[in-house]
Amino acid sequence: MQYTRIVLNEPHASIEGLYDNQLSFWNIDERFINEIVLKWTDWHTDFLFHGYKSEGIRTVRFPYSRFIVDAERLWNDPLEQLGQGIVYRSFDGYTRTVPERSKRMLLGLWHWHQQRLRCHLREGALLLDCHSFPSEMSDVDVCIGFNEDWSQPDKETIEMAVNLFEENGYKVGINNPYSNSETPDCPFLYQSMMLEVNKKAYLETGTLRLKNSLHYRRNIREVMAILLSKLSV
Repeated sequence: MQYTRIVLNEPHASIEGLYDNQLSFWNIDERFINEIVLKWTDWHTDFLFHGYKSEGIRTVRFPYSRFIVDAERLWNDPLEQLGQGIVYRSFDGYTRTVPERSKRMLLGLWHWHQQRLRCHLREGALLLDCHSFPSEMSDVDVCIGFNEDWSQPDKETIEMAVNLFEENGYKVGINNPYSNSETPDCPFLYQSMMLEVNKKAYLETGTLRLKNSLHYRRNIREVMAILLSKLSV
């Protein structure tokens, strides 16, 4: 399958803003950083998924932490009931009170990210939703997710991605342990696929250091480069 453009969405790769009094509103302590932020930030996905020299590939990286604004959440997301909508109000025992004026500004950052995605998407494009997940969530190395609707990638694209990762030694899950993919509203059709990489597949155990391991035939970044070369125009 050849796409008119590939757009890489990286919504959770940053930790910026956590100490900004105009953005954060969290009571930050050692546990919050070490057990929550370190666990749920998509470390090094900006290295794994972007930097490819191709006119047909664009990257949209959200510059703030998901604990400032979760640029991936839906408008009126069901997780809002748990305090984990676009602007988190609670997370793992921590609470956050955001003044209404500041909340409007933070929601504006969500709109800004969605608009940037829409500006890069076009008819016949593929949006790749790029993430990582904590190793304790699953023994799957790479999760490929998609929506079962108009945005679902064609069978050829899904099989190509699955086969490529499996051939290089990675265990692949389909919509497991995560499902669905980002789909900003656009006046045209495009496809969307999520790639979630288990942190154990590319990080040294218990660290944020990139792994240099012979356990896999190729590292994640090399496999991604091959996949993008096969998908891009």
